[in-house]
Amino acid sequence: MSYIKPVFKYKNTLHKQELKSSKCLLTISVGQEVHEDDKLAATLDLVNASFGSCIILIDDSLQRHSMALNESKAADFFYESSLLEGDSWLERNKKYYQSLSILQDIIRWDTWLKHRDFPEQQQKIKSLMAEEAEYQESFDKTIDEFLRRYYPRLIETEHFDIERARTLCLDYLIEECTALCLWPTLECHYEVYPSPRNFAMHETHQRFVIPSFPTLLHAISIKFKNRKQLKPQSFKSSQEA
Repeated sequence: MSYIKPVFKYKNTLHKQELKSSKCLLTISVGQEVHEDDKLAATLDLVNASFGSCIILIDDSLQRHSMALNESKAADFFYESSLLEGDSWLERNKKYYQSLSILQDIIRWDTWLKHRDFPEQQQKIKSLMAEEAEYQESFDKTIDEFLRRYYPRLIETEHFDIERARTLCLDYLIEECTALCLWPTLECHYEVYPSPRNFAMHETHQRFVIPSFPTLLHAISIKFKNRKQLKPQSFKSSQEA
């Protein structure tokens, strides 16, 4: 197996000393190949060597929307399955994240779903989407880009309901952006994720986070050198159902 080398990508210059005194939020999308095995190990090595401290966020119950995309059942039907995906990820990757010497905490997505401010913040996002066309467009663009990649990967497309998929994607994004607005309580300076922040998340960060917390939750993506094409997101619990 060839060595996979991860490097940070950031819109501004990253100064090593600045990172060393900062805290990062490492968000994990369960079901993604990039958060497994050698790629996860390489990511954790880079994070461990770069930051002063780290919180891992397991995006498990959020994935109930993704799990429903190619199914007939509603997203909430997959809630328990999504939690099992989180349990499974934590168990099989323990050997990797336990070696993270700067690890401060591991939290799961339900932390935000059950947060007392979640309903109010979600309504603020929906209201701004209704009021501001540019903000609404950032969600539309994100959904278009996702489905442009997702649809060609489907084995069978005859019964795929594109409008239902758009609704599921929108629900996913609104929930994700609502959580982003609550993340400042973690006091993390950067969010580390393999791909660049999507349009909706970027615009939400600009509108809801930066005005009050200008130093928090700036996006850092990771580019992997010497890696093969990544496989699509997959969920073990849904495959076994």
